Order: sequence, then structure tokens, then C-alpha cells
Amino acid sequence: MNFAKALVVWAGQLLVCGSVHAALPAADCVASHAQAHAEAASQPASAPEAASAQQQFAACALQRYGAAAASRVEACGNDLASLPVILLYRVDGLSRSQALADLQREGALSDGSEYAQRAPAMLSFAYQGAAAAKGQGAAWIERRVVEWTDLCLAGRLRFSAQR
Repeated sequence: MNFAKALVVWAGQLLVCGSVHAALPAADCVASHAQAHAEAASQPASAPEAASAQQQFAACALQRYGAAAASRVEACGNDLASLPVILLYRVDGLSRSQALADLQREGALSDGSEYAQRAPAMLSFAYQGAAAAKGQGAAWIERRVVEWTDLCLAGRLRFSAQR
């Protein structure tokens, strides 16, 4: 599944499920970002809608997490596009080593990008705890995205160049 399609599917499922883990402050921010992307996906592609989703996320994040989160908002917002794709490896039943091998094959970990630095931590996060129950993949992805985003905005994630 390509990246854009996975994001649109995830955003749609997030809206349909409507059961974002509300106990975490990030839940509202993730939901508003997903809704803005879903609305943009139903219209002809344009940069203003994507910017609007990021702006809505940023405003929500700063409101919920305060000015201390300002330096993390952009990276945490970018994770909303990539984390669901990484979580799909787990939902699809791939082992962590298979998922890592796929990311390496695609060159996703070797280009020096911010994603290349963050992806190993996302992959590790994806394989922590219990996997999704059968038929509960969308809800599990939703919960895990909210949990990651909360950790990210609160500044509780650490990244290293090690792979």
C-alpha cells in the first residue's frame, strides 16, 4: 500500500471509529489533523489543505501542551503521516525484523532525513506491547498514534542515529 493511500485510509478509519483515546491530551490534536486530511482528500489536491491540517495540529498541540512543545510540534505533526504506515507492518503480521528489512530495502533508513532518524524509534514503538486483536487493526493504530503523539509532544521520546 503506498504511503498516501495508507494515510487516507487511516484518516478515514480514525473518523469512522471515533474512539480516540480521549484520556491523552494529544487525542483532540490527532483527530483534528486526521479530519482536515480526510476533508482535503475528498477535494482536488492542494497545499493549503495540508497546511491547514498542520496548522490545526500545531494550534491544538500548543494549547494542550503549552509553549514548551513548540520546538517539537513540526516533527510530531510529521509523524502523523509516517507512524500509521509503520504500525501497519505490525497489523499485517510482519515480524519486527521483516519490517526493518523492508524499510532498509526501500532506503528509508539511510537517506539522512529526519524520518530516517525517527523511523527506528517508531518501529520499536510499534512492536512494544500487545498487537492488535483480529479485526481491531484500525482502532489499535488509532490508539498507538495518539500514545506516540502524546509522548512526542510531551518531549518524552529520544532518538539516536543507531539502527
